[in-house]
Amino acid sequence: MKVLFVVADIYFSEPLGIMILSAVCKKAGHNTRLAVVAHDDLEQVLDDFRPDVVAYSTMTSDENSFAYANDIAIAWSKDRDHPVKRIMGGPHPTYFPEVMNKLNLDAICAGDGERAIIRILDAVKEGGDMSGIANVTTPNAPMGPKEVVEDMDEIPWADRDVFYDAAPEMKDHGIRSLLTMKGCPYKCTYCFNHAFNTMFKGPGVKILRRRSVSDVIAEIKNLVENYPEVRFIRFADDVFVTTDREQLDWLDEFSERYPKEIGIPFYCLIRADAFTPDVAEKLRKANCISVCMSVEAGSAHVRNKVLKRNMSDEMLLTAFHTAREKKINIWGTTILGIPGTSIEDDFESVTFVRKLKIAYPAFTIFAPYPGTDLTDHSIELGLLDKDYDYNLTSLTGESVLTGYTAAEKKTQLTLFYLAPFFCLLPEVLFRTLPFFAKQFWLIPAYKVLGGMFTALLLGTRIFPNAQPKGLDATWEAVKVHLSYLSDENKNIHKRKIGLDVITKDVTETSKATDLSYSG
Repeated sequence: MKVLFVVADIYFSEPLGIMILSAVCKKAGHNTRLAVVAHDDLEQVLDDFRPDVVAYSTMTSDENSFAYANDIAIAWSKDRDHPVKRIMGGPHPTYFPEVMNKLNLDAICAGDGERAIIRILDAVKEGGDMSGIANVTTPNAPMGPKEVVEDMDEIPWADRDVFYDAAPEMKDHGIRSLLTMKGCPYKCTYCFNHAFNTMFKGPGVKILRRRSVSDVIAEIKNLVENYPEVRFIRFADDVFVTTDREQLDWLDEFSERYPKEIGIPFYCLIRADAFTPDVAEKLRKANCISVCMSVEAGSAHVRNKVLKRNMSDEMLLTAFHTAREKKINIWGTTILGIPGTSIEDDFESVTFVRKLKIAYPAFTIFAPYPGTDLTDHSIELGLLDKDYDYNLTSLTGESVLTGYTAAEKKTQLTLFYLAPFFCLLPEVLFRTLPFFAKQFWLIPAYKVLGGMFTALLLGTRIFPNAQPKGLDATWEAVKVHLSYLSDENKNIHKRKIGLDVITKDVTETSKATDLSYSG
C-alpha cells in the first residue's frame, strides 16, 4: 500500500508525528511520501506517487489548506479512476470531529495512531471498512475503542528520509528533533492536553508514557551517524521533566548517560514548578543549553485562577533565577489578550516578564481552539461566538475576542512585536514602551524589527550553532521566519485557495507522535 502524508507547511522543525507514522508504515512493508501544501504541486505528487491512502495531519487553523488539498485529491481520484481513501488526524479532527462530514472524509483518528494506521491500511487493502478500529471514527460508525500505546519503545524511530525527501533544504539545519514521551499531566486551560486526558483516561490507562533512556540515546546515535551534521538536539516533549518520582528517576539515568554517550547541546520544555535547583543541575550536567519555560500571565490571579498554572510569582522568580545561575537560557512565553483581562493586564504581564530577566521573552496573543477550557470560558463570557470559525485563529494576528476595542487590539499586536525587545532594554528606555505601542502606523516596521530580533535570539541564545552555515542559507532562514509574521505566508494559501483569510498558527510545542498530535 502507498500512503501520502500531507502537512500544511514546514517551519524549521520536523513534523515528528508524520515521520513516526511513516516509520510505522514502512516497517509494515508499505511505501510512504510526504507532501507540503504550501510548496508542492499536489496534483503532480499524486500522479508521481499514486497513493492508496492520503493522510492529512491537521491543526485547526490549517483546515482551509487541507480543504484545498482534499478537493485536489478527490478530483484527481475521479479523473484518474484511481480509488483513494482520505483520512485525517491531528488536534483539529480530535476536538472538532465535524470536519469529517465537512470535508467528506473516509475516516478521522483521535489519539495514538501508530496501531490505528496499520489497521486502516489492512482494512483498505482487504476492501473492508474502517469501522471499529481503535481511535477511528467513520461516517457510518462512532469511534472505536479508545487506545493508548503504553510501551513507547515498541514505536520505531522517526522516518527522517520521508521528511528530507520533501524538504531537502532542511538538511542544512543542524537541529534535529526527538520525542522521549507522550502525554502531559497538567490542566492548563488554553491547551489541548487536558481535553485529551479527559477523552482517554480510564482505569489502568497510563496517560504519561516514556521511552527508555537507552532507546532515546540509540536514536540520537543513529542520527549522528546517518544525518550529519547534528549540532543541536531539540526534545519536543510537551514537558521534559515533571515532579513525578518515576520521571525524576528517568532524568537521573539520562543526566548520567547523555553527556558521556552523546554530549550534543540540547533544548527541552519544562515548567517552573519542576525546575528545581537539583533538576537544573542535572539538565546542565547533561549539556542542556536552553529550555522553554512559560510565564503565561503577569498577574498571579489570572495565571492560577484563569489559566490553572498553579505557580506563584515567587516560584517563577526563583526558577528563572536558577536558570541564570546554571547558565541555561530560557525561552519564556507569555499570553496577551487572555479572556476576561484588560489591556492593563497585558502591560502588567510585560512588566513582570522584564523582572524575570529572560534570555528570550516571547509573547503570543490568545488563540481560541475547540476542546479547550479557555475557549469555552471565552464563549461563556460572551467574548467569542459559539459558532466562531476556528480557521480564523492565529497566534500572530490581532485578538479575535470582542472584549477589546480596535485600538486595544492593535496595541496588543504592537506588544507582540515590541515587548521581547523592550524587555531587554534599560529601565529608562523600557518606560517608553506604552508610547511606541500606540504608534500603529509603525506596525509594518515593528513586524520586521520583531521578526529579525526573534530570529537573532533564537539563533544565538536558544538554538546556538543550529542555523544553516553560510550567509545565503542564514538569510533564507531569516526570510522564512519573517514570512510567518507577515502576510507573505498567508498569501501562499490565499493564492492557491482563493480565500480572503487564511492564518498560520506558529506554536512552539510540537504536538506530535500520533495522528492526533502530528505535525
